[in-house]
Amino acid sequence: MTALVLAARRPGVVDPLSQAEGVSHKCLIEIGGLPMIARVAECLAASPEIGEIIVSIDDEAVLEPVAAVRWLKATGRLRCVASGPNLFDSVRRALPETVSWPVLVTTADNALMTPKMIAHAASGFAASGADVGVALTSTELVWSRYPDGQRRPHRFADGPVSNCNIFFLKGPEALRAAQAFEGGGQFGKSKLRVLQAFGFLNLLLYLSKRLTLAAVFRRISRRFGLTVAPIDLPFAEAPIDVDNERTCRIAREIVAARAAEAEAAREGLHSGDDSRKTRPAPEGPEAAVAQW
Repeated sequence: MTALVLAARRPGVVDPLSQAEGVSHKCLIEIGGLPMIARVAECLAASPEIGEIIVSIDDEAVLEPVAAVRWLKATGRLRCVASGPNLFDSVRRALPETVSWPVLVTTADNALMTPKMIAHAASGFAASGADVGVALTSTELVWSRYPDGQRRPHRFADGPVSNCNIFFLKGPEALRAAQAFEGGGQFGKSKLRVLQAFGFLNLLLYLSKRLTLAAVFRRISRRFGLTVAPIDLPFAEAPIDVDNERTCRIAREIVAARAAEAEAAREGLHSGDDSRKTRPAPEGPEAAVAQW
């Protein structure tokens, strides 16, 4: 399938985290020594489910210093397209009917995403038979591992869930559901955006927290005339995207822990094979993709 990465700045909005980190775009913030856009691109490139990678960006030139992006562009695996004034227009502009459907849509600040998460989510979406898939994780699972990892879950009668910023569109007709993001998305932060996207009655029902997750998705499906399904993604890190100083710190801690675990695993493997100790360590974006 095609992967679309939303990496543009919000028009007219100054991102405090980008300012604090001294970069023009949030996607350039480094997590574990790599810009987030590099982490997302490498993860997608290493996933067997993913073919072409499209990056929606307002200024393609800002990605030129990112080695992984340059390499993936040179190999024909990645291309950039100009973003629109909002998320919906960015998705619509980036996805002509000639792309390979279905399409996975994610964001450049989804720095903790892994090929294993993509494989699990893609399998769940295929099994659902839905037109649109929304990857969600139980917030209780997130809190069990990272108590400070999620502060704005979506609360339903059967428990809170958190959005993972991984969406699936089965075909061109599924773009109708993307209109929900015309007002900017981030529904957990703005009840007005819930109202604009889903209507007054659905907003009241959402605020009441009386409906189950399944019931809410049935109502959303009727709203758009499509089958919209929640896709369970049982990874505590999946909903933690980099939005502010708190989540940036958590992401860096998780990436550092992953690196330490990988290094320990390599040392354990090499201790049983002396011939591997003399091999030079691979370098560059291609090696990074291979190591996923």
